Amino acid sequence: MAERDEQTLEERQEIARRYRERRGSELRELAASGAGGDVEAAGEFSGVPTEALAAIPVLGMFTVPWARMRARRAGMPVSVLVAIDAGEVHLLERTKEEERPVAKPWLSFPRESVRVLSMRKGFMREVIELDVPDREEPLVLYAPSLRTNPWSAEVVRLLGGEAPEPLDLGS
Repeated sequence: MAERDEQTLEERQEIARRYRERRGSELRELAASGAGGDVEAAGEFSGVPTEALAAIPVLGMFTVPWARMRARRAGMPVSVLVAIDAGEVHLLERTKEEERPVAKPWLSFPRESVRVLSMRKGFMREVIELDVPDREEPLVLYAPSLRTNPWSAEVVRLLGGEAPEPLDLGS
């Protein structure tokens, strides 16, 4: 009897379901450690459009470090975890310590005072502008495609933006 080389659709969907659940739990746990309690949703964002810049042949290897340095000078973390709990929206700086991910508090706002102002497609990224208290300009964050990133899409929806629902992977 010949070995089966390909996975069935059901097997691929089950793998995707397990990954979605595991990754969602990991992000919520990491966010809870930085936010100081249980979180309803947590999504990955960036303060710079690094993947888009890196995709530019040759020029990308020079522009990514420049963009990171510029973000740091402006007080923006390169990697941002947005966590939402019952009363607040926490923007956490994602770093690594001893090769483990860490979420450090950066900004927090009352949940009702933060909303998505606009969303648009950027080059390889979604550009999300947030209206937050005490800032004249919107806070601009970048995210991987919200169609394939259900965690960040959930955060955007909870803040009043129109993000796609996750793909139905069956049950």
